[in-house]
Amino acid sequence: MCRNLNSLKMRCFFYVLFFAFLIGCKPGVKENYSNSESRFIQSVSINHPGMFRFSITGDFNGDGEPDTIFESFISGLTGKEIPKIADSLDYENNLDLIMNEKPITRIYSSIKGIDTFTITKEPQQSGLQYFRNLGDLNQDGSDEIGLAIHWEDYSNLNQYFIYTIKKEAFVELFSFKIHESLFYDTSENLFSNGSFIQKSGPAGIQYIFYSDSATFETGKYKFNKQ
Repeated sequence: MCRNLNSLKMRCFFYVLFFAFLIGCKPGVKENYSNSESRFIQSVSINHPGMFRFSITGDFNGDGEPDTIFESFISGLTGKEIPKIADSLDYENNLDLIMNEKPITRIYSSIKGIDTFTITKEPQQSGLQYFRNLGDLNQDGSDEIGLAIHWEDYSNLNQYFIYTIKKEAFVELFSFKIHESLFYDTSENLFSNGSFIQKSGPAGIQYIFYSDSATFETGKYKFNKQ
């Protein structure tokens, strides 16, 4: 397929995604924070539509109190927060502008003593694409964190990561290959709970992954005792 056609398709997708983000910006914290969906927060320092950030609320350190984990998307050159969308009209120029900033995607929390954690320093990305409180999957008394990076490319394949907080640090527990269509509630390949992850037995999960044969498959994983 020719480059121009690919570019046109990507631009159309880019515009739809951009406006979907703006429409989805709803403030407030859900009362049942242990199962809260991700929400967007707006930068109070820069009035720019590309400054939206994800945040999730839950009990991530097991003390019974609500905590919040925030997304941070900064320039590796200045250390300051930058827009995820630098040019909403030209996708290729937008990509160049983002990569020139040497972007860094991080997460940080409201929990005292927890350092900011770097998710990626790869240049061809614009922060998080998917961010969720997964609840207590490994039965250790605290909620787990699920996320995927928003790669600026033409592929729908991605890697989904499950993190937890242990000893005042973010720790990766598990990851698997995923098709980005599963990030939408309208996908026909989700479990009956409306997600691509569901609990299975003590400290175990079932998950839907995208196989090397280009099919959706179901896997099982049991977390080690922490």
